[in-house]
Amino acid sequence: MSNELPEPYAHPGVLREPTGAFAAPRRPISTRRLGFAFLVIGIAWIFGNTLASGTLLAAKIQILDADHKVFLFGLATAIAGATTTVSLFVFGAISDRTRTRFGRRIPWIAFGAGTGVIGLVLIGLAGSIGTLFAAFIGYGILFSALPGAVLAVFPDRVPRSRRGTLSAVYGGAQVFSGAIANVIASRFLTDPRPLLIGAAVLMAVGGVLFVLLAPEESNVDVPRDRLDTHGLLAAFKFPANAPDFYWAFVGRFALLLGLYMVQNFGLYLLTDYIGLSTEDAAGFIAIGGLVSLVTIVAGTVFAGPVSDRLGRRKAPIFVASLLFAVAIVFPLVWRSGESMVVFSAIAGLGLGSFLSVDAALMTEVLPSGESHGKDLGLLNTANNVPQIIAPLATAAIVGVAGYTPVFVTSLVIVTIGAFSIFKIRSVR
Repeated sequence: MSNELPEPYAHPGVLREPTGAFAAPRRPISTRRLGFAFLVIGIAWIFGNTLASGTLLAAKIQILDADHKVFLFGLATAIAGATTTVSLFVFGAISDRTRTRFGRRIPWIAFGAGTGVIGLVLIGLAGSIGTLFAAFIGYGILFSALPGAVLAVFPDRVPRSRRGTLSAVYGGAQVFSGAIANVIASRFLTDPRPLLIGAAVLMAVGGVLFVLLAPEESNVDVPRDRLDTHGLLAAFKFPANAPDFYWAFVGRFALLLGLYMVQNFGLYLLTDYIGLSTEDAAGFIAIGGLVSLVTIVAGTVFAGPVSDRLGRRKAPIFVASLLFAVAIVFPLVWRSGESMVVFSAIAGLGLGSFLSVDAALMTEVLPSGESHGKDLGLLNTANNVPQIIAPLATAAIVGVAGYTPVFVTSLVIVTIGAFSIFKIRSVR
C-alpha cells in the first residue's frame, strides 16, 4: 500500500489554531519534538508500505505467477485500494470520537502500527497468490488506522503558521523513505521475504517512538456526539457547501493518478516496454532510486519552508505538477533504462515539493473543526482511489495498445490536476 491533514476565511466556524478538544498536552510538546516524531513515523511506515504495495509486491507476484503478473498486480492493488479507501474514512471518523486516557489519535496509531507489522510479515511469507492477496488486502484495511490518525495530528496540534514546515518534514520523510525502499528492494527481487520482515521491525520501532515522542493528554472528559443511529450517520456525513475541499480532492486525485499510472509499473516498464532483463532492470531501479534521493531532498527542503514564508500553498503544488509532466515525457520519447533514471530524478523533485506542501494545503480546506479525522480520511481517499484506478487503467491500456498510450493518458490527467488546484479560492 504505498503513505495523514480549517478553512477559516471561507468557513468562519473553523478554528484558526488548535484549541479546546484539539489542544496539545498540558505540558506542551515543542514543535521541534513533534516534527521529529513526524519524521520517524513517516520513514517507518512508508518504507514498509512502499515495499508491500510496489516493487516487492510486483516481484512476489512475478515469482508466484509470471504469466499473469500485470493483471494480478493490477487486481491486487485495485481491491486493496478500494478497501483501504473505506477504512481510512471509517478510522478517521472513529478516531474523532475516541475518548481514552491516551487521547484520540495515539490508540489508533498504535493499532495501525501493530497490524501493519503482522501484515508485512504475512505478505513476506505468503506462498500462493491466494494467501498473498488475503495478507495484502487485510494489511491495507487495518494498517490504514495509522496514516489516518497521524495526518489528523496536523490540524489537532500544529499551529497553522508552521504546517508548511512540518508538512515538509513529514512529506520529505515519506518520499525519502520510499526512495530508499526502492533502492534496497532492487536487491531482493528474487526473495522479498527478508526485507519485508525487516520493514515490519522498522514499523514497530517507528510506532513506539511516535507514541513516546508525541503523547496526547487524556480526553476522557471531552464531550462527544452520542453513537446512536443519528450520531453514526452524522459521523460519516460528507461535507456540504465546501467547494474548496472538493477542488483540493480533485487536484490531488488527478495528480497522483497520472503519476501512479507510470511510476507503479517501473519494473514492468523496464522489462516489457524497454526490453531489459530482470537483472538489468534491478540495476536501473537502484540507480533511479539513488538519484531520486537527491532530488527528493531538494524539493522537500525548499518547498515547505518557502510555502510558510510566502504564505502560499497553490503555486508550489502547481510547479510540482509541472515537474510530474516533464518526468513522464522522458520515457515516452526516449525508450531506454536511462530515461527511467531521468524520470525518477525529475519525478522525485516534483514529489518532494508536492508532499512537502500538500498536507498543509489539506488542513486549510477542512470544512469543520470537529471532524478532522473523518474529513482528512475522505481527502486521503484521493491517495488511495488513484491506486485502485491506476493499475487497472494501465493494465487495460497495455492490453489493448501497449505502453506508449499510458504515458499520453498520464500527461493529460496530470495537467487536469495541476489546473484544478487554482480553483481553490480560500487558500493562496
